[in-house]
Amino acid sequence: MEPTATQCQFCWRIHDQGAGGGESAGWSDLPTFIRRHNLATHDLRFTDGYCPQCTQLYCRLTQVHPYDS
Repeated sequence: MEPTATQCQFCWRIHDQGAGGGESAGWSDLPTFIRRHNLATHDLRFTDGYCPQCTQLYCRLTQVHPYDS
């Protein structure tokens, strides 16, 4: 079975769980993720998601402002 990784739908960064469990989870660009885990692009399958930075930005962009009412 091929590994599954979450990819942010806005910035396209990949959620990295850490290679050996000792590394902290974070978000990295695709080339860094592939290099860190020694993968080929055909070895991965992505699920949809959003990184924390894009989630925060999206929430700020979609907030209703008092002067909009």
